Amino acid sequence: MVTEDKDMVYTNEQCLYHKDDCTWSEIQETFILNDDVRTVYGGGVVAQCYRDSNYQLCEDTNEYHLTDETWYDEVAQVYYSDNASSTESFCGEVEAHEDSFENDYDWVWVQRGIAEDHWVHQDDVYRCVDIDEYVHSDDANFCEVDEENYYDCDNMPCESEPDCIRNYHSNKCPTDLNYNYTSSLFSIGFEVEKTEFMNGADNEGDYVGTYDIFEGFETDSSCGVEAVTKILPLGGPRSEARKRVFKMMDDASDIMECPTDSSCGGHMTVSCKDMQLHEDGYDMANRMRGAMSLIYALYRYRLKRSYCSNNKGIKKESNTKYSPVNIKGKLVELRLPSRITSVKQLKLRYDLMYKVMYYSLVKPVSYTVFMQKVRHIVLKMYNGDNDKVEMIYSISNEFRKYLINDEVSPTIEQYINND
Repeated sequence: MVTEDKDMVYTNEQCLYHKDDCTWSEIQETFILNDDVRTVYGGGVVAQCYRDSNYQLCEDTNEYHLTDETWYDEVAQVYYSDNASSTESFCGEVEAHEDSFENDYDWVWVQRGIAEDHWVHQDDVYRCVDIDEYVHSDDANFCEVDEENYYDCDNMPCESEPDCIRNYHSNKCPTDLNYNYTSSLFSIGFEVEKTEFMNGADNEGDYVGTYDIFEGFETDSSCGVEAVTKILPLGGPRSEARKRVFKMMDDASDIMECPTDSSCGGHMTVSCKDMQLHEDGYDMANRMRGAMSLIYALYRYRLKRSYCSNNKGIKKESNTKYSPVNIKGKLVELRLPSRITSVKQLKLRYDLMYKVMYYSLVKPVSYTVFMQKVRHIVLKMYNGDNDKVEMIYSISNEFRKYLINDEVSPTIEQYINND
C-alpha cells in the first residue's frame, strides 16, 4: 500500500517521516521524531538537542527547566529551579543551596563578628580558642605568646604589663573610646613611631608609663618602638569629643616628643559609623579620593619609600599592606603620613582628617571648596608660610589628576614612578 503524502511530516531536522513516528512539540512548534522526544518541566516535549541547549536538569525537581528559570549552585555545581531558595555566602561571593553549604567541608557557618550568620570559606576563617568557634579572619586576633587565635583580645595571655613595651602587634584590639560611635560619627587611631621612649626604653619589658590615649607600647622592626592609641572619636572643631582627645594628647606630650628618625612614620586609621554613607572601606576611600590628594602632597616624599611603594593609585583590586592607603575591611589605614614629633602636629592632623572625612562622606564639596575649608590648617602646619602652602596646593592639584584620572604629570612623576 502506498503511503499518502498527507501522512508524511517534516521534523525539526527538516527530515520527512510518517507522522505516526513523530510527536508534535508545542514548545518548538514542530514535529519531533519519537526516538528524539524528551519531556521537560510542565509536561511539554522537545527534541534532545533543543533541551540540552535551553534547559537545565534541576536538583530539586529532577526535571528539566528553562535555563532562564533556574540558578546555578556554585558549591555543588548543579542547577536548581527558581522555586528553590538560594543562600549567599559572606559578601555575596558564592550562591548555593543551604544543603550544599552544609554538606561541603570547605564552608563554615559563622555565628558572630562581621560574618555573623553567614557561610564563609574555610580559607577565610580561624578557630578562636577563647570561644571555641570559627570566625572570619578579620575578627581573629593572633597571640604571639601562645601562637593561638582569639576572638576577644582581653582573653589573650600577656607577656608584660600594658605600661611596658610589648612585642610587635600586641595591641591589635585597642579599646574603643567611641564605642558604637556614641561620641562622633567618625573614629581615628594613630601609631606614634619612635626610635626610643623616655630614659632609653626600647626593648620588650622596658617601662614607659600609663596614658589615657594609648592602648600600649610595642617594638617595631622598621624604626624601634611605637605607641598605639586607643580608638578615638574624631570630632569637629567645637565638639566635646575633640576637646577630650586634645586633653589626652596634651597629657602624653612626653611620648610625642621622644626621638625619631626618617624611618619612623605616623600611620592613621579612620572609620565611619553610618554605612549608608559608604559600602565598605573601598567605597569610603574612593569618596575620599579627591581630598586624599592633599595628604599625598603633604607627605609626598614617603611615596618613595618601600612601605608606601605599592598601589599608589588606590585601586581596589591591588590593595596591599605596603601602600599609601591600605583598606582593612571597613577601615581605611593611611600609611603615608610622616613621623609625629609634637602634640601640635598631631592635633593638626586630627583636625585635617575630620575635614577630609566630613567633606567627603557627610557633606561632599568640590575639590576647590575643600581646599578652601582646610587652608587654615595647612597654613598652621607650615607656620604661616603662604608660599609653602601655595606650593603644596599646586602639587596637590597634580596628585588629584593622578588619583582621579591616573594622569602622571612631570611634577609628581618622581613620586609615582620611582620603583
